[in-house]
Amino acid sequence: MKQDSKKLPEKLKQAIHVAKISRLTCDAPPENVSDNIVVEKPVTIMIDKVGSFTIMCTPSDIEALAVGFVYSEGIIDSIDDIVAVSMKEQLPDIVGIQVHNPTQITIKRNMIIASSCGMCGTRNIEKMLSDMSACSQSLEVSSNLLIELTERLRSMQHIFQITGGSHAAGIFNDSGKIIAFAEDLGRHSAFDKAIGKCLIAKQPTKGSGVVLSGRISLEMVTKAARAGIELIAAVSAPSSFAIEAANKWNITLCGFIRPGRTNVYTHPKRIHNLKAAN
Repeated sequence: MKQDSKKLPEKLKQAIHVAKISRLTCDAPPENVSDNIVVEKPVTIMIDKVGSFTIMCTPSDIEALAVGFVYSEGIIDSIDDIVAVSMKEQLPDIVGIQVHNPTQITIKRNMIIASSCGMCGTRNIEKMLSDMSACSQSLEVSSNLLIELTERLRSMQHIFQITGGSHAAGIFNDSGKIIAFAEDLGRHSAFDKAIGKCLIAKQPTKGSGVVLSGRISLEMVTKAARAGIELIAAVSAPSSFAIEAANKWNITLCGFIRPGRTNVYTHPKRIHNLKAAN
């Protein structure tokens, strides 16, 4: 059952749209009601002397989205590569980013990225698979912690509880604390927002894990590898390419996490319960 949008924190209310709808049920006449809908809007990231990217997303945590996106796309290597991030009150859907040495950035595109798209700009996936470094092996967790984290993530998903239409990502440290959380219409943007929050706070992501509300595709594994995130835990299924990439980049990939059940697809040694058996 959806929650009342009035309970949403003020800064997130821009993520909710109230629509007038007709509701049909089998045993009652049509009813005219209001429904809470997750907002999808274009947000443009303008990188000075590099290019612009227009992302279809939910307009919350926009600065974190911009920073996380330019990092996961390989445009920057660290937060120190950014000179400034600017947003104007009269232009809330545009984020300006200045970077050091823009002439050294080889990724120059002007493109629109849909909320369902994570790797629209990557032209050579095989090259990317070869160029990305494998993650380190420092994180260890229990399967019970992964179940707890998925339940904790669900309780934090206020936009989803109100609209039923958003995804979430929560980056957690080696003690199981969620250090960055974000929601968005798109899985990829939710993950970028969480990564961006860590970058802005100068909170290291290497050696951490991420818990996701949806399925795991190649682009989600790529974002994790780029950030040095060693473990991905999701409530849904991985794709075959996601498993292949996670195996190559030394990432533990877990899916279909439910109370009493977890599927571990790659590198099980990070799970206490499986360490001795492998």
